[in-house]
Amino acid sequence: MRLTRYATPLFCTFIAANALAQSPADSTRSLREVTVYGSRLNQVSGQTGRYVTVVPGRTLGQYPVASLDDLLRLLPALEVQSRGNFGTQADITLRGSTFNQVLILLDGMRLNDPLTGHFAGYLPITPAEIEQIEIVRGPGAALYGPDAVGGFVNIVTKTFAATHRPDGVELAGTFLAGEYDLKSTNAGFYGQDKGLRLAGGLLNNTASGQLLNLPGGGRNDFKLNTYSLSGSYQLNHKLSAAARASFDRRDYNAQNFYTTAAGDRARETTSRDWYQGQLRYDWNARARTELQLVNSASTDYYLYTPASVASSHLMHYLNVQGQHQLTLSDKVQLTLGGQADRRAVRSNDQGIHSVWHQGAFAVAGVRPTTGLSVTAALRLDHDQAYGTEVVPQLTASQQLGDKLTVRGAVGRAIRAANFTEQYYSSIRPGTVPSGFNVGNPSLEAERTWSYEGGLDFQPLPALTLRATYFNRYGRNLIDYVSLPGSQVIEATGLTNLNAAATYRLAENLFAVTTQGLEFEATTRLQLASHLRLDGSVGYTYTHLDVAGDVVSQYLSNVAKQLVSGNISLTHRRFTLGLGGVYKQRAGQHTTPSATVNDAELTPSYVVINARLDVALLPERVWLVGQAQNLFDARYSDLLGAQMPGRWLMGGVRLALRR
Repeated sequence: MRLTRYATPLFCTFIAANALAQSPADSTRSLREVTVYGSRLNQVSGQTGRYVTVVPGRTLGQYPVASLDDLLRLLPALEVQSRGNFGTQADITLRGSTFNQVLILLDGMRLNDPLTGHFAGYLPITPAEIEQIEIVRGPGAALYGPDAVGGFVNIVTKTFAATHRPDGVELAGTFLAGEYDLKSTNAGFYGQDKGLRLAGGLLNNTASGQLLNLPGGGRNDFKLNTYSLSGSYQLNHKLSAAARASFDRRDYNAQNFYTTAAGDRARETTSRDWYQGQLRYDWNARARTELQLVNSASTDYYLYTPASVASSHLMHYLNVQGQHQLTLSDKVQLTLGGQADRRAVRSNDQGIHSVWHQGAFAVAGVRPTTGLSVTAALRLDHDQAYGTEVVPQLTASQQLGDKLTVRGAVGRAIRAANFTEQYYSSIRPGTVPSGFNVGNPSLEAERTWSYEGGLDFQPLPALTLRATYFNRYGRNLIDYVSLPGSQVIEATGLTNLNAAATYRLAENLFAVTTQGLEFEATTRLQLASHLRLDGSVGYTYTHLDVAGDVVSQYLSNVAKQLVSGNISLTHRRFTLGLGGVYKQRAGQHTTPSATVNDAELTPSYVVINARLDVALLPERVWLVGQAQNLFDARYSDLLGAQMPGRWLMGGVRLALRR
């Protein structure tokens, strides 16, 4: 009741203030002029036919957040289902998708871990290296292959992007300390001189944590560290090379992250080593060839209770991709390419497995008449799990005058089960505890068709309004269903299960139709000579029509109504920022909790973050005060994982340029 009485009115006031507000895209330029590299054609946003949000890297240090996944929570029409702040763990969903149906890319290369989609938020990159973040809603499988069902997020970096930046050096850092022994460091650099680019940084968050109101108590402690270094060099006027090495290490209390059992005392430790290389050859002003290679190794060590047998996983991922871009005329662009990857796991409870995947793709962009842009993509995809598939996609946008653009898209997507969904618990030593998930190697791939239509309207130079309707039909959705151990033994033939226990077996459960509406308002309003208002607010309504009477574990987390946004007031002497989320879940899909206290999946909640930067040296040094969950909302976003209450911190921010 305290949350409803205080937080909701304030958040509504925030929404009203944003009725003239905007997305974090670079609003000094029109949406039609913001380049989207994830389109594979380097199109400007207004020509993609898609609902795209572009977040410039230079604005990342101004948000009231301490990690990249916390930043994503504040963006319009994107749902982040968190198990903890500061980057501990978060699932990313778009348009009512499951967390496994969103593809994450780093400079166009897949980041999704082959073990589980729960690791999608473990980004091996630091904010100092980021040129921009692109959120593309709707299917992207014709461009990038499986998993891009609800959409994809592409992180573009300064060293790998084909952008032109002036020579110089940038140093930036935010250093915070706070309650519960919090130490937060976000620091990095970028330098460019005569064809050489270097960038790097670190993102560290550690805390002893708040006390949990869960059976057995405990604290939501964490130690999260990401380090990255990248560089590129222009070997001659046509050939350039780039390379990156990144390391991500996480150790945290994972109590009730994956179960609602009262006996859950889990702890989890993960790591990821990421190595990426790129060669780019510009044949001339109209032709470019790129070749990229990624080699990644990651580990996951999960201990359910101190007395249980730990699950230990080692994953390897090798990905090679090549593409050739052609500008045939001022009206025709074309990209042809291919991609191949190998995913492998060595696990003490899943066994040893590997899967090869290949794809060939073609993307064509045509502007046949003034203001009309049509983009067609086709991918021939082959995977050991589902065979050979043809994946098409078509988008179009029409500019009507200077203020209005209408757009539409249709596309197919596919997703194969990951290793966890296929093999979890299959060779776990001893007897698998009751309530655990059990994998199913006989799972079929999910297949979907998506349709959307929308418009972008710019009635004033500083104001953009956007609206989108989307509809997606999917079949063979993979989810877990609770069954008696005897039935699971009969279905899987596993001998390490207890016939008298209850398990959640992965199955192709149902078909689902997902419909929804997305609205967004964005602005950058100059209030006075040294005072500017920036903001964004988005509202998403999602309706899920599930065939049959099966209760979905995955879909129970999806928001029926979602309001998210951010607003900042910037002066030469200070910056005040607010960011917030209101989420209401669809009641018919809410899974009741098996535990007590704060382990329940909260039907609705409001969370507000706040931040104040006061300049000591204008444009160079600021004092920072920040509050996560300002009004101390008590809620759980996924299963029984209790989210942190109010967390106060303060420190200093630096930004130096030469």
